[in-house]
Amino acid sequence: MKELRMYKVLIMFILGFLISCSGPSSERKEQENDDQELIESEVKKEMDEYPYYIRARVDGELREFNNPDMLYIMVGSFIPGIFEASIVGGALNENDNGSPEGFNIAIKDEEEIRVGSYDFLEPFESTGYGLRGASLGYYTKSNNKTYVSDVDEEDPAFELTELTEKEAKGTFSGRVYDMITKESVMITEGEFYLERIN
Repeated sequence: MKELRMYKVLIMFILGFLISCSGPSSERKEQENDDQELIESEVKKEMDEYPYYIRARVDGELREFNNPDMLYIMVGSFIPGIFEASIVGGALNENDNGSPEGFNIAIKDEEEIRVGSYDFLEPFESTGYGLRGASLGYYTKSNNKTYVSDVDEEDPAFELTELTEKEAKGTFSGRVYDMITKESVMITEGEFYLERIN
């Protein structure tokens, strides 16, 4: 699926280059507009058919993301004795390949990540390395804010309801904080259906 998207983008750039080299004419400009509209409609259709998403209410306002380039779950063990799942979902900023808004969820445990609840955030007992459990994050460039779970406050609620070699489903909620100002937002009704990338 990603290779097909990359192929479409490559064709779009080649088509744009060839049209720009051929010199302006009203007929060519119309064709260029038609080609651009066709490309945009195909990208929109691809996004509409893409089944994966992450969504939640942030202080009551629904935020939903399903851009294939900014949406995934990665599960594994990168540090001996610590198992992790990283969930990322956000909007894509075409100008700088970044994201103006989105969610990040990190799950860490001493046992392999599996279906179940991770509704705690506490120090690792055996390794002493960081925190185990679920940590929730929300960022928004419009407010220049990044909010994260605070171990000194209430724990987020996170449940992994399905985990296969290809995809994952789950729910999440919790209050997240700006670590400097302690301003907070409440995330409710969070759910995801994601493609695994490893």
